[in-house]
Amino acid sequence: MSYPKKKKGFNDVELPTNPNLPAWIITPKEEKAIFERWRKKTFAKCDDLIRKYIECSNSYVNPLEAIEKCKPANQASLDCVAQYQKTEYLDEERDLFIKEKIEKKKLYKQRLKELQEQQESKK
Repeated sequence: MSYPKKKKGFNDVELPTNPNLPAWIITPKEEKAIFERWRKKTFAKCDDLIRKYIECSNSYVNPLEAIEKCKPANQASLDCVAQYQKTEYLDEERDLFIKEKIEKKKLYKQRLKELQEQQESKK
């Protein structure tokens, strides 16, 4: 049994959705993509604090000593991430995703119309 070497992120996968469904209906795959996008943005916003904690913990040979000495840096990074772990930020990401879906739906319908016109002109 073989497993994929690299997991695809939300940017790498074009999620197929039924163009006849309303844009506000979000499938479980899309919800997962939204969550992953939100998670990446959250960690990007807290990147400097997370890096400070990593640098602090890597400066000690003994992991137990690192846990004790780097507690303030760890707490700061956890607080930063917790600040963005609210439903309002996830809802913002859902809204952005729905807007993108609406745009894709418009492009799809436009392309479909162009193809129909091309077929009619060939007849």
